Amino acid sequence: MEVQLYEGAEAGPRHAIIDVMARSSYEPTGDAAELFTKVKAARDALKSLSEALHETAIQEMREHGATVGDLSRLTGYDPEKYRRWARAAGIERRRPPTRGQLSDSSD
Repeated sequence: MEVQLYEGAEAGPRHAIIDVMARSSYEPTGDAAELFTKVKAARDALKSLSEALHETAIQEMREHGATVGDLSRLTGYDPEKYRRWARAAGIERRRPPTRGQLSDSSD
């Protein structure tokens, strides 16, 4: 069985993609092909904005008082995304959590 590595993949059994699994004779219809192309372009555009979104969200929370709820409403992302980014950036909580407990780091 021939093994084909995709661009950027490392040589080795864990990184190899078996060519047989990735190929078929399927060709989408005109409408489907157009939709798939649009979805891929939108996904690529979103991916290119990801780093800028992260940096801007941290800046807005830190310097302008934006909350995770504010950012969630404005972007449509789950507030948990912004909570995690804020914690990783060292931004303090505005209130204690409503569920669960804060871990006691003094142990």
